[in-house]
Amino acid sequence: MMDELELLKKDWQKKEEHLPKLSYKEIYTMIWKKSSSIVKWIFYISIIELLFWIVLNAAPFFIDSYQENLGGVENGVTQTFIVVTNTFSFVIIAVFIYFLYKAYRGISVVDNVKSLMESILRTRKIVQYYVGFNLIMAVLITLYTIYDMFTHDEKVMKLFQTIKDEGSELKFWLLGAVIVVLGMVLVVGFIWLFYRLIYGFLLRKLNQNYKELKKLEV
Repeated sequence: MMDELELLKKDWQKKEEHLPKLSYKEIYTMIWKKSSSIVKWIFYISIIELLFWIVLNAAPFFIDSYQENLGGVENGVTQTFIVVTNTFSFVIIAVFIYFLYKAYRGISVVDNVKSLMESILRTRKIVQYYVGFNLIMAVLITLYTIYDMFTHDEKVMKLFQTIKDEGSELKFWLLGAVIVVLGMVLVVGFIWLFYRLIYGFLLRKLNQNYKELKKLEV
């Protein structure tokens, strides 16, 4: 058995001699190109996302029924909340795109392993902060939407008033808590999964490049 193993090892060593050996510079160049390409794709995806949200938020204003409903809304706080959150989100996305562009430009001009590693880490942090911001915004918007529904939706208000009139105040609060928790889990879970699918794959690739660079640095 040992003789067979030794023969296999010798055979592999012979084959290995004929395999092309990459130099330090060639490996670094390959990782640099891959990292630059990944950041470029993240940058393009973020621009597409910005355009998507702009179209999604602007489209209803061209529908007559939406304009009539918006004009009939008595809750000025809700209108202000919608405008402020949308504007703030667009600003954050624009800032995110700007920093991604800077990260892409940074990776494109680095000429050593340490700088490239720092650029990769910086890009990962930018994306992670952006996803975190969107999750926080999702929580705030969900909470406000549920609050607005409880305080301004006539059907919901009548339902809860009926429950309270029947003396089931505990049932009222339990039902409200269940709706809030389910709303939060569904919205946050969907957004987390959305960004996980879009950016998660690319970030994992960047992380692999980072590990490869660490091996080069040793």
